Amino acid sequence: MSARSVARVMLRRIKLPLRQLYVSAMYIIGATQRTLIEIETADGRVGIGETLGTEEVFRLAAGLARNLIGRDALDRRGFRESFAGTVFENRNGRNGWSAFAGLELALWDWAGRAFERPLAALLGGVLRGEIEVVCPLPAIVLDRPVERGRLPLLFADRGRIADIIAWAKAQRAQYGFFCFKYKSAAISGEWDVAVMAALREAFGPDIRLRWDPNAAYPPAEAMAICGRLEGLGLEFYEDPTDGPAGLARLRAGIATPVATNMCVIAIDQLPSAIRHRVVDTVLADLYMWGGIDNYLALAAAAEASGLDLAVHSLFETGIGTAANLHLAAALPQIRRPNDCGLNWLGDDAVVEPMTIRGGRLPVPAGAGLGVTLDRAAIRAMTVEEREVA
Repeated sequence: MSARSVARVMLRRIKLPLRQLYVSAMYIIGATQRTLIEIETADGRVGIGETLGTEEVFRLAAGLARNLIGRDALDRRGFRESFAGTVFENRNGRNGWSAFAGLELALWDWAGRAFERPLAALLGGVLRGEIEVVCPLPAIVLDRPVERGRLPLLFADRGRIADIIAWAKAQRAQYGFFCFKYKSAAISGEWDVAVMAALREAFGPDIRLRWDPNAAYPPAEAMAICGRLEGLGLEFYEDPTDGPAGLARLRAGIATPVATNMCVIAIDQLPSAIRHRVVDTVLADLYMWGGIDNYLALAAAAEASGLDLAVHSLFETGIGTAANLHLAAALPQIRRPNDCGLNWLGDDAVVEPMTIRGGRLPVPAGAGLGVTLDRAAIRAMTVEEREVA
């Protein structure tokens, strides 16, 4: 076994509290779960990564970690081929890619630390020292979880829209955000139009606004809602409806750009999406896309085909947030603000304080991802762990 051979992989599934109950078309949650990954080589060097924290992704990541033991930590291509030499070989969809991505991220971090270079430098160079980030807004402000079946009654009270505006203003005052993403619950198009109009009135024309109902509206209803939103000057509509055909039809009938992080999520989906001009912007999630090497392939394809590229995020710890910042710092194809849920987290897994100021986050300057595990905090948040050696 060489000094660079992976000798041990430690996986921890953690649960972090959120400062505000998150309500969207997909979730009503007060906490997020993530999988933290450490790889250690025979020479004692360590690399860290992160991915989704569902039980299935944690289990898949533990299984894939066995393919790393004894492998050169720089052999990312060999590791990829041991998992899925072709797209068909991944039989677990986005969960499989997410599990792989967390381990691959740890290999990239290891390489950065070994060569004493930031991740962005390994990706081609640091183009930007700080990155503008987006503040997600809950569909409705609640102080305790409710059954989803109760939501229509709550959305019938238009007075609750003022709570969303107040919450958004508080986030802007504290962090200086210039871009907000409203997470629609897809309960009522009337409500959504009213919220977006209220946000535009509250913040004026210079603040970017995004609307995201997580593809929960059928095409005809989505078209009607988007038609009513057209005068508000939104940055884009994110997954207003489901499927390539629905998005392409909607995009052809409106002027505002259309984005997705749910419809185009894999390399093999790109050719059809490009040919049929399904969307304007691929809001790509590092994990669903299967890691950094796949993300680089996406960036090259997007540039060649005229697709816009942006970074998707959902409540990563400082590890995943740092990865997203390095991507945006290094890739010239990324020109829009990064999704970011850091201001929602009630705790974090890294030592370094990551503070949003003026709506921006600095790109960590240290080697690799540039962040250090807060082991005491992680112990308190861990719900499951597994060592592979």
